[in-house]
Amino acid sequence: MRDTFSKTLQRLATQDSRIVFVGSDLSYAMNAMTEFESAFPQRFFMEGVAEQYVAGMAAGLASGGLIPYVQIVAAFITRRAFEQLFIDIGFQRLRVRIVAFGGGLDYSAFGVTHMALEDLALLRQVPNIGICVPRTCQELKHLLLSTTEWDGPLYIRLSYGAHETDRGPIGQMGRACRLRHGKGALIVCTGLVSSAISDIEELLVQGGLNPEVLHFSTLRPFDSESLCDAAQRATQIIVVEEHHRDGGLGSMVIETLADAKILQPTTRIGTRFEPAMSYGDRQQASVNFGLRGPALANAILTAASIPARPSRDE
Repeated sequence: MRDTFSKTLQRLATQDSRIVFVGSDLSYAMNAMTEFESAFPQRFFMEGVAEQYVAGMAAGLASGGLIPYVQIVAAFITRRAFEQLFIDIGFQRLRVRIVAFGGGLDYSAFGVTHMALEDLALLRQVPNIGICVPRTCQELKHLLLSTTEWDGPLYIRLSYGAHETDRGPIGQMGRACRLRHGKGALIVCTGLVSSAISDIEELLVQGGLNPEVLHFSTLRPFDSESLCDAAQRATQIIVVEEHHRDGGLGSMVIETLADAKILQPTTRIGTRFEPAMSYGDRQQASVNFGLRGPALANAILTAASIPARPSRDE
């Protein structure tokens, strides 16, 4: 996703002179953005480890009529700079695009301080901000190309290991897309987890489940209509996300259905805060949390009250 972002941003900057890049002391960003810096040296800013300052700087640039794309670590911008996101950017409805790397379990090797597993819950409290969680590089490119004229701030959560493309339609801003037709259970998902569910489709079918799968590439605006329509056809709902169970997509689904007076058994599969979480790379952490491969298939089958198959580490 990093390369997709850099190439797409350069394309956008060629078409729109208002676009500027702001980075926060990211060595990999320096490498990925070399061509952008060479093409637009006056529109390239690489700042230090100062998330509050970077957020305030982006707000100032946007107030002056520019459109800053801020490349920064998800856990740090949402925790350290929450006040600036809320007051300087969100409250004033400024056209700042926060492109957050390290979403979810990306930086699990560095421990809980670097895991962004509550970022979506925090961002839901920021006024006026759009929230995008693409599942593939192709979907990211499609969403980025629609961002220049978006009226207000945006948070785009990126993760490592995304597929270049995937089966099924490409997510649209504010519109959910059905990745699989099915009957009975409805699986609701977002981001890389949506691709992980596509990867285990055969395991789910072998386990006796024929689910409909609904992917949300944007959590704000949220496609309540598609969710409610699918929920009314389902016998149960299973929400899967690479995020703490509280405050993220699972909470949004429950709140939306409650407001619409649609009562369906709903299970949330996600992470839980564990201060003594073990360290490990992204793949191992995903398996530990049951968010990839056979472990995820078993979690979904268990939620659907189907006996789980014996699991083994990937």
